[in-house]
Amino acid sequence: LADNLWAVHTNVYDYATDVDRRLEELADTEREYREEFESDYYETEHPVVRVHPETGKRVLLLGQFVKHFVGLSTSESATLFNLFQHRITKLENTIRWNWQLGDLAIWDNRATQHYAVSDYDDQYRRLNRVTLAGDIPVDIHGR
Repeated sequence: LADNLWAVHTNVYDYATDVDRRLEELADTEREYREEFESDYYETEHPVVRVHPETGKRVLLLGQFVKHFVGLSTSESATLFNLFQHRITKLENTIRWNWQLGDLAIWDNRATQHYAVSDYDDQYRRLNRVTLAGDIPVDIHGR
């Protein structure tokens, strides 16, 4: 179903899908981060199924930055997106990390999605995000 689909991705993420808060209601640090993240608008097309450059395996390239699928209406895109996301987030396709002192988590965004569960109450959480320059996603036909 997904092999020949392409999706339009953007850096404008709708955080309101999970929590309905207006920008002015956010903590200063979160508001500053979002304003910086969205200060330049980017939009690009990627194949929905990409071939991982190291393993050669097919992986779904989705996540909350998908705006819509190329050639499909907004409602069709939303339906397909939800179908794919439900498959990706099925319990048997996920991992839940139980943090211990000294832990470090690294994942390959070319083949995974990350969602930080806000379950650390008032405990300090440090996040250092690094994005490395990489390859351009290639579909199963080599495009």
